[in-house]
Amino acid sequence: MQRKDQDTFERMEQQLQEHFHKSNDFARKQFKAGEVCSAYYLSSLVDIESTFTMMNQLAPGEELSSLLHSNSWAEDTSSWKVSQYSDALLQGRLVLFLGGRQSVVVDPVAPELSRSVSTTNSENPLLSAFDAFTEDIDINIGLLRKKIVSDRLVIETRTSGTKSTKKLAVVYLEGAAQPKVVESIKKKLEENRGMELTTVRDLTRILGHPQFTLTPTYISSEMPNETMQNMLNGKVVILIDQFSFAFAFPAIVADLWSTTMDVNYPQLFQNFLRFLRIGALILAITLPGLYVVLNSVNPELLRIQLAITVAKSREGVPYPSLIEMLLVLVLLEMIIEATIRLPKNIGPTMTMIGGILLGQAIVQAKLVSNLLIIILVASAISNFALTSYMNASGIRIYKYVVLLASAFFGIWGLEAAIIWLVLYFASLTISTVPYLSFSVKGEFPDE
Repeated sequence: MQRKDQDTFERMEQQLQEHFHKSNDFARKQFKAGEVCSAYYLSSLVDIESTFTMMNQLAPGEELSSLLHSNSWAEDTSSWKVSQYSDALLQGRLVLFLGGRQSVVVDPVAPELSRSVSTTNSENPLLSAFDAFTEDIDINIGLLRKKIVSDRLVIETRTSGTKSTKKLAVVYLEGAAQPKVVESIKKKLEENRGMELTTVRDLTRILGHPQFTLTPTYISSEMPNETMQNMLNGKVVILIDQFSFAFAFPAIVADLWSTTMDVNYPQLFQNFLRFLRIGALILAITLPGLYVVLNSVNPELLRIQLAITVAKSREGVPYPSLIEMLLVLVLLEMIIEATIRLPKNIGPTMTMIGGILLGQAIVQAKLVSNLLIIILVASAISNFALTSYMNASGIRIYKYVVLLASAFFGIWGLEAAIIWLVLYFASLTISTVPYLSFSVKGEFPDE
């Protein structure tokens, strides 16, 4: 390899210093190893003392340049440009200029910036391992390697973004994942590799998924066991560095009511849980609209005794059923969001105040009926009986569409809203797989 002259290396060092002159953690250290050498690094990503100790242990009494030929962690970069040195520094590597004749990039000792493997924070593992993903992508890949001991496990790492380069890994089980799904995801990642990747929404945009969807196009999980089952079921998993979740693609309609952890239960109880979640899905969508229909638009659908009971429950309420329902639904949404955002030691107290005291006071003030509170609680419980918080979010939004259609068009509006939802799901295709599929692999395994 042709060596650059000393002036070129000096100019390269000067450009590198100018490139990072606004970064206080950019550091330069000069030392002698048979000749005057310069080390450039980001102090926030490199433990420089431990790195030099390691190098001295690898080659005691030798010149540093000799390490280039004897150790794989040192790479000759004499033909690199400034942008390549910059990328190496941002990735936490150490750049060495050896006496103006050669440059080397070293994998240094990094400070402890990642937390250790711990239990899950947002999911409740039942009959499953308690370990959870961390923010370090290499640790997450190691967790999956321990779960799936197979040479068919394919792991492909790549980067995305230009302003802020983000590392990600595409993980799938060869033979289980459909080739067309794998190729579709890899093609989109390659085509859009220049797009920034800082959020989950960025990832779905890179993969070409619709911007506005009533249901998530992926399954997120912080449990390696669940991610392993997703791969066995044919899904492709994407891990993003500094994200403690794995994202499985594509999502299908069965993911609304079934989880991969259901296979740990006896078959009869597993089927019971899934039918229960399907019922909860239907109730979460229809209950608010059905309340308005039977109160204001089509009360003739009820038996006369039940219609009189419903009418008596609203005696003294000054608002129409639609305004009454919207009032309590918006209050419930505020309570849910406040509970999520508040610290854990305050959240349960807020739930009690909002759910019990406010609910009792609003009924006693004759602003809403007793029956409405029952409908509200049943709808909220049904909504969160689905498999994940992300799946419930789309249903939380769509029930307002059903509510408005029911208020204006009665029982026909409610039916039309449900039919439109089914047609919408039928038109949705994610990574070449129709959303209304019951299996990613095109068969009916125990998913």
